[in-house]
Amino acid sequence: MACPIIIRYHEGVQSYLVLDANPRELLRHVGFDEPFSIRPWLGSVDPEAAREDWAEMLAEDPDNYLITDEDHQVYCLERSGWDHCKMWPPRP
Repeated sequence: MACPIIIRYHEGVQSYLVLDANPRELLRHVGFDEPFSIRPWLGSVDPEAAREDWAEMLAEDPDNYLITDEDHQVYCLERSGWDHCKMWPPRP
């Protein structure tokens, strides 16, 4: 089974919360010199709880977040944008 991901829609782009064995945020930063970053996710790996936590952390409406899986077409097209990134802070 494909791992769950959560898609955050913001500023005309998407960021992703990947809930696999190495949970992480794949973040987009509109208008920055470096538009991609990866941050470890330390919250719940339950998709419903993680969606609520991520939305609350960013003070956003959970309706702007979609729970899906890694086979989602847009995620498959965009995920290579983070290939050059290193997770920060690194996991111990």
